[in-house]
Amino acid sequence: MLRGFAGRKAALLGPDSSYGIGFTVTSQVEILQSDIPASQIGQEDRSRADRRIAPTPMFSRFTLWGGRRRSTGRRGSDQYPGFVDEHGAWLFAVVLAIVALNFLDAWFTIFFLSHGGSELNPMVDWLLGKGTWPFILAKSVGIGLCVAVLTVTKNFRVARIGLGIVLSGYSLLLGWHLTLLYRLG
Repeated sequence: MLRGFAGRKAALLGPDSSYGIGFTVTSQVEILQSDIPASQIGQEDRSRADRRIAPTPMFSRFTLWGGRRRSTGRRGSDQYPGFVDEHGAWLFAVVLAIVALNFLDAWFTIFFLSHGGSELNPMVDWLLGKGTWPFILAKSVGIGLCVAVLTVTKNFRVARIGLGIVLSGYSLLLGWHLTLLYRLG
C-alpha cells in the first residue's frame, strides 16, 4: 500500500481535490493503478513555460495600480537590480524631502528677486520672464519627473546615487538661501 504525501492528502481532501497550481490530488487507488513511477508521485506539474524568463519591466500595469513587488527576487542569488511596485518608507522620506526642498527653492528664488536679487541661471531667468506660475509649474514638473524616474529605478546603483546627489544639492542650496536670508535681514 502507498503511504506517501499524496496518499495522506487524498485521504484528507477526498478524491480529485485540487492542491495548488498544476497539481491534482487523487485517491490512493487511482495512484496505484496509474502508470506514474513512484518517484514522480506528489511532484508539481512544470510543463508550462516559465513566466519569469523576461526581466521585470520598468513600467507595467501594476506600477500605478497596486502591484505587490517589494524585492527583486525570492532567493539570495536573485539580488540583481530590478523594478518593484512597492517602495519603502526611507524612499518616501527622501522623495518628500526633495519635493519640499524644491518648493522652498522656488519660494526663496521669488522672494530674493522681489528684494532686488538677480537670477544667474539663464533658463530660469527666461522662465521667470514668462511669469511666476510658469516658473513654478516648470520647476515642479521637471523635478517631479526626475524624482519619479529615480524612484522607479531605485534598485539600480546609479539611481540611488542620483537621489543622493539631488537631495544633497537641494540641501546645500537651502543652506545658501538661509545664508542670503540672514544677510538680507
